[in-house]
Amino acid sequence: QIAKGFLEFINSAVTPFHATESAKTLLTEKGFVEILEHEHWSLQPGQKYFFTRNQSSIYAFVVGSNFSPEKGSFRIIGTHTDSPCPKIAPVSKNQSHGIQKLNVQLYGGGLWHTWFDRDLTLAGRVIVESSGQLQSKLVHIRRPILSMPQLAIHLSKNRELFEYNRENNVKPLLGVLQETSETIQGDISKRHSSTLLTLIGQELEVDPNSIKDLELCVVDTNPARLTGINEEFISSPRLDNLMSTYCAIEALTEASETSSFISLWAGFDNEEIGSTSMQGADSIVLEQTMKRIIETLPGDKPNDAANFIFRKSFVVSADMAHAIHPNWPEKHQSSHAPKLGGGVVIKTNANQRYATDSVGASLIRKLCDSASVPVQEFIVRNDTGCGSTIGPFLASKAGVRTIDVGAPQFAMHSCRETMGVDDAHYYWQMMKALFTNEEELVCDAFLR
Repeated sequence: QIAKGFLEFINSAVTPFHATESAKTLLTEKGFVEILEHEHWSLQPGQKYFFTRNQSSIYAFVVGSNFSPEKGSFRIIGTHTDSPCPKIAPVSKNQSHGIQKLNVQLYGGGLWHTWFDRDLTLAGRVIVESSGQLQSKLVHIRRPILSMPQLAIHLSKNRELFEYNRENNVKPLLGVLQETSETIQGDISKRHSSTLLTLIGQELEVDPNSIKDLELCVVDTNPARLTGINEEFISSPRLDNLMSTYCAIEALTEASETSSFISLWAGFDNEEIGSTSMQGADSIVLEQTMKRIIETLPGDKPNDAANFIFRKSFVVSADMAHAIHPNWPEKHQSSHAPKLGGGVVIKTNANQRYATDSVGASLIRKLCDSASVPVQEFIVRNDTGCGSTIGPFLASKAGVRTIDVGAPQFAMHSCRETMGVDDAHYYWQMMKALFTNEEELVCDAFLR
């Protein structure tokens, strides 16, 4: 059921903005109350809340009714809402040899060759002016309006290798250039195609002249689906990291409302480009949120309550992991080669590219054992560079014990990625156990 629920979620969560909006819908349906950062909070034990930042990141939590500063802690899952994609440039208007094209910026470390020869479209945030006020609206053009055709093999110097220049050749084609009278006025028509602006206006049911700016992602129109002879695979865009995000949402909606801890999920933006934004994990938003929750709960609290609550707290940085590829098995360290269908992956790196240490790993293994979830181990080969996650940022910014885990997948950062159905279920079970298991998750090393 987790896999099927994910398919519905991912097909609407086409950008960080849409992922956040979809998360809001799921949380609201389960009784979570939206609060705003710029307003006073009046929190109550046993209640469920969420807020968003920049419309692209979201933070939700359940305050256990038995939480107390003396004995309580936070149990946190951190994920991210963004994925590599081409983004429309501030001046996207481009034409060449009778074809309308779009200038794009490449967001994150994508496998950009996988975006060629696909039916593509646009989605994201549009700023419009109405009655003198700026408003944001989300748009998702569901039909394919873009493509990036490859060069024919007959015209290529090297027929064995697909070569392309990321500046010159990664420019989605919008359509045939047509002679039309200019109906859209102002600066926006100089920066973006009038044809595109007209279409966006139709989608949003606004005058295209009211459009002031665009923040759009190029997205694949091919929906996610189950594949494999027994439907044992999930084939989908944005598995990294919306699978983690979806599982965290589903787990949080089942969090205990009578626990002695606070269950918190943080869905950050901008992980793929280093997390350095006000809505990223390298900001102080998590630390601020934890302190604000403690301060605004009713009852007397010592001035240093946050300090000793933080010391007993625990963060799971949930980001996807690299499964051993049957066609490239030599790319994995032989003793640390997670398999599809093999369960949750603990990710470790001696150079702190992941935040995992022996204490956190032991606690996760104990938690997974309680939920009958198999565990696998991953490190990179010593002759290979290691990617990173939000884990080290969260550990250093908030000073909270953090462990990096993931679900195994193929083709990370491709336009289309693959994972196992069973692993989605295991992933959710692990997260659910974190938010429902009343056993204390602590070690003496936490406090020393």
